[in-house]
Amino acid sequence: MRFTSFAIISSSLAVLVAAGPIVEKRASFSLQNGKDAQKLNAKFSSLSASSSCQSGEVACIKGAFAQCVNNQFVTTPCSGGLTCVALPLVNSPGTSITCDTEQDAADRIARTGASGGLRGRDLESRASFTLQNGRDAQALNRKFQSLNANSACQEGENACVNGGFAQCVAGKFVAVPCNTGLTCFALPLVLSPGTSLVCDTQADAQARIAATGAGGIFGRDEPELEARAAKAPAACKAKKREDFTERSEDAPLVRRIAQTDLGAVAQSWQDLCLKSGGDLQTGDPCVQLAGINGINALLANADPCAQQDNADAMIKFAKSKGIKNKQALIDNAIKYAKHPRNALNINGVVPSTPFCQRAPKNAELKGVVRAQLNGVDPGLFGAPNIAIFPFGQAGSCPFGKTPNTSTCTCK
Repeated sequence: MRFTSFAIISSSLAVLVAAGPIVEKRASFSLQNGKDAQKLNAKFSSLSASSSCQSGEVACIKGAFAQCVNNQFVTTPCSGGLTCVALPLVNSPGTSITCDTEQDAADRIARTGASGGLRGRDLESRASFTLQNGRDAQALNRKFQSLNANSACQEGENACVNGGFAQCVAGKFVAVPCNTGLTCFALPLVLSPGTSLVCDTQADAQARIAATGAGGIFGRDEPELEARAAKAPAACKAKKREDFTERSEDAPLVRRIAQTDLGAVAQSWQDLCLKSGGDLQTGDPCVQLAGINGINALLANADPCAQQDNADAMIKFAKSKGIKNKQALIDNAIKYAKHPRNALNINGVVPSTPFCQRAPKNAELKGVVRAQLNGVDPGLFGAPNIAIFPFGQAGSCPFGKTPNTSTCTCK
């Protein structure tokens, strides 16, 4: 059984990439990759921070990415709403270790043909509680809308109050705010009956509840939200790609647009970095710039400039002392800077991801433009942590370009 030795952390991950129906031709190794990922996840479920390990070994421990340093695991928590899992590679034999949502991880393993979900267990009975979990989460979210810090509560009761996670202490709710861009929601469990309270993006929470068949965060009759209020210029509407369609209330929710190559993106940098001859200890560039900062910057809720910043850091490393493959590293950084970011459905809209509005530090990145995924709305921009805005506003064109709303182009 083969697996790679880096962490692919998402977002915030979001989570990871998002997507409608996917039809893939399975390679000869796909099924084995799925089974190997299941075996690793089953193994990881029994590990703790005190488990014995070999230096350099990587694993998932209680939902966090872990690396063995001096024969002891050191853990790095995943971003909000994500958990560490082993996933099958798509383009070659093997697996990767990444931070992802449970639902997306289960979907990706299932696409290999491996049955039994994340750990190879029989999840056929999941359908018996999945819908109810979604409905229970909706009921809790409706209840939480009416709560405030002065609401009566029972000792030890947990709730979401004013967007923060709250616990009842001495008959009163004590709330802890979520991190920037996140809100407290009740979400359905994936592997067993029940719900959990987590800080998550609104888009991911809606997608996870919708995946149970229950509808939106509060129920199918919830009103249209402000994300649909932003209007794309007419010229942009005419440019919508063939595979982009407006969603009706009866149509299935397109949760995300699939990118299956993020593991390969991180691996390509790590492979070059490990044989570079440079300083691999300071800042851990082979892991941080690949599977941690590198993947985080490709998530839908990443800062618009995070990807450019990571590419700049890659080039800085490429120019550092002792490097033997400088040009290969720079070429990889440029390719990374052009890679699309994840795109998520935000209340029925799959917007383009906003562009960074400042110049890169390195001349090699001047004029390099990040691509947009096929299927995003070219006239609307936004992210789970950035309100939807129309083409023509700042961020709808790359740095140094001016938007022309009459043609929906940047010049």
